[in-house]
Amino acid sequence: MKAVLLAFGALAACRVSGTPGMAEARADERVLDASGEGTVLVELFTSEGCSSCPPADELLVDLARRDPAVYTLEFHVDYWDSLGWPDPLASPDFTARQRRYARALGTTGMFTPQMIVNGTDSFTGSDRAHAEESIQRALARPITVPLSIRTRAIDSGSVAVDYSATGASSDAVLDVALVEHSRSTEVRAGENAGKRLHHSNVVRELVVVPLRQARGSAVVRVPSTLRRGDAEVVAFVQLAGRDGSGMPILGCARSVFP
Repeated sequence: MKAVLLAFGALAACRVSGTPGMAEARADERVLDASGEGTVLVELFTSEGCSSCPPADELLVDLARRDPAVYTLEFHVDYWDSLGWPDPLASPDFTARQRRYARALGTTGMFTPQMIVNGTDSFTGSDRAHAEESIQRALARPITVPLSIRTRAIDSGSVAVDYSATGASSDAVLDVALVEHSRSTEVRAGENAGKRLHHSNVVRELVVVPLRQARGSAVVRVPSTLRRGDAEVVAFVQLAGRDGSGMPILGCARSVFP
């Protein structure tokens, strides 16, 4: 991986200086236990231009299909696009989200692949053992904000998501993600040239709504390239975050795409 200089720091390998080093993925697999009352959100920040990311992408695919109480989201960042392969799924908005996490977690840089469980536990995205242990702990804790959503079409280019979130604090927000369940790309250039990469629950659009009231609606734009038959809406209540504490997830819900 060639070193790259970006506006927010110097990048080498797939990380920004000041972040933890990469951990090796574990080959062992354990069955996730859904005996708790909680739900868990797993976010992966990744890029098709990062040579370290495919194992993390594969891990997320596995996690997504093993337990309905585990919500998985894949965010593609754009700061590796200059390495020869502009990621077609990347968005500067997702890079900005990862930067907000860096500030909330009290870290000094950003890296890929980064996995974050329930908004507070950050680690290398290919670390299967850490992911499963973190998910187990989260599932054992009951949710604190019950959330329900209903999605309805407005027109061909947008949907409305009606929500009910009881008991959320004034500093909480509702994140509404439009996701595509599966996506594959034949990468023709850059560090993953020649590989066919498989993705799971790719975020195509994200809207953040302040939770000033328990009930309301959010409007989400529908990308023209979205495969509507393979899409759903995932919403989650999240605290805005403070230095070092992350951005805790308080409740999750999903709805079929209308």
